[in-house]
Amino acid sequence: MDEKRLKNRGLQFAVFLYCALFFQLTYSAAAVHAANQTTVSSFVFPFEHFMPFVSWMIIPYMSSGLFFALVPFCCRSREELWVYTKRFSFITIFSICCFFIFPLRFSFDRPSVEHPVFKFFFTFLSKHDSPFNQAPSLHVAYACLFWSVLGRQLKGWTRWVVGIWLLFMGIATLTVYQHHLVDVLTALILVHVGFVLFPSPSGLLHDSALSTLKAAGLPFLSGTEKMKLDEKAKLDLEAEVCRRNQGIGNVYYAIGWCLLLLALWGGTHAFGLYLLCWPSLVCIAVGRNYVINNPRFLKNEKGWMPVFKKLVYSPYQWIYWLLWRFVRRRNNPPLLEILPRCYVGPRTTAGDLRVLGLNKHLVVFDLAAELEEITILHVQENYQSFPLLDVAAITLADAEKILAALVIRYQQLQRDENMIIHCTMGYSRSMIFAVLLSQKILSLDLMDAIDLVKSHNKHLVLHKHALKLMEVLVERNS
Repeated sequence: MDEKRLKNRGLQFAVFLYCALFFQLTYSAAAVHAANQTTVSSFVFPFEHFMPFVSWMIIPYMSSGLFFALVPFCCRSREELWVYTKRFSFITIFSICCFFIFPLRFSFDRPSVEHPVFKFFFTFLSKHDSPFNQAPSLHVAYACLFWSVLGRQLKGWTRWVVGIWLLFMGIATLTVYQHHLVDVLTALILVHVGFVLFPSPSGLLHDSALSTLKAAGLPFLSGTEKMKLDEKAKLDLEAEVCRRNQGIGNVYYAIGWCLLLLALWGGTHAFGLYLLCWPSLVCIAVGRNYVINNPRFLKNEKGWMPVFKKLVYSPYQWIYWLLWRFVRRRNNPPLLEILPRCYVGPRTTAGDLRVLGLNKHLVVFDLAAELEEITILHVQENYQSFPLLDVAAITLADAEKILAALVIRYQQLQRDENMIIHCTMGYSRSMIFAVLLSQKILSLDLMDAIDLVKSHNKHLVLHKHALKLMEVLVERNS
């Protein structure tokens, strides 16, 4: 990665100059356009009239300019600087289009400020900014963009200080009477869409990937020695895990903010507030668990879900339960015998198990993170829970642990025992380990193992990251 480190301050200055000029020209043009309109409306929720005016919050609000100037110089590689530039351009262009098409203005009168320092900043703000260019708030969107760079680089107490300061910068848009809440929510939606469209560069993700692999006990050479090829493959794999899971997490974030905006809008018309506010917060919580790759956010080590988690995450589980009920009709039979006495597929029902004669003496590997196991399988003596996030990339450490347990337990199957490996839908997670187990037990080439599983399950889904994971595992076990 050293060859990709950015050493050219001129390039960083060029990006800063581009961002500054592009922002100033487009933002000013949008403000002039709105000011020349006959009428410019406002969008404000009724409860916002209770929003307090906090004069000292002008300090974090005005610090946005300092971050604006410094963050391009904090990018450590050309790839990171390029992603930052693309995200900035997307956020700015989309926002400016909104300012031209749907101009809004701030509708509250700002109280007078007596403190000389704060008064100076408010006077500066009134001369160099306007009450227009409201939704989405570029102030909030840029604060998130700054954090996307600084949050990965800073450690310890400095990370907390900068994170809290940027949070205050976003909140200040409301408390200095410069933006309404709709501006903040639309900015959060926009910025997470931008993060999905322009994901973090792989080189930047290598640092977190290296920490993950070291924490898992996978050996690496010292920094002064040349990295082995298999170690480079592991690092690339974990970087892909970070990239994919963060992308899915940002999708959940964006959906959550959209639902919250709809909930607040519905509340002004006496419906929808409680109906949508709850699932919006659940989506944000689920998104956070994807970003930090926490597959055990619902189930405990024994595969049970605490009652309070069932209640809190019930909208999320209800959606998955409906999808499972719909998808399971395509699985006929519901479980496929990939290897002798080894059945793989989706989450099933007690009736399906009785039809297949699989209602006792079972070894169960439950890979579903979102739904609790059915009772007939959960009470089996040899039940094991290895939750994996749906459609997410699987870490090398988790895959090695699950595969080792599968191989050992399959080789130890008693004459009257059967093994069941399942996820929720039966298309990806369980099938990945069906391939790996088949390859290991039958000593097959990886592609032959994939063809074997495909011959049983035509709905098999193997994404690029899954193929890369299997290649690394097969290479390590060869």
